[in-house]
Amino acid sequence: MSPSCPFYYEDSHRRFPKRECRLVRRQRASEHWTEKLCRSCPVPEVLEHNPCTKLALEAEVHARFGLFHRIDLYAVCTAQMREIGDPTRCRRGCPEFERA
Repeated sequence: MSPSCPFYYEDSHRRFPKRECRLVRRQRASEHWTEKLCRSCPVPEVLEHNPCTKLALEAEVHARFGLFHRIDLYAVCTAQMREIGDPTRCRRGCPEFERA
């Protein structure tokens, strides 16, 4: 089963399958990504609720207490050049959304 996220990449060529999150891969300071993190990742929910083309996302894997790994999401509205505090709640409230 593959996650339904546009940033998930899987290549099962020959005997060595390659799975990665291309959103997390962009961040060099990120902790190691595993496929288990996709279950609790907020990115698919954000993209489902906010299909705005002016939304830019970045993600990193962080470990709390060295044990509990999670994906931290950072979102920016490129139309207004401001950080979005809670991208899961950002829906059609932005006036730039209708122009996108």
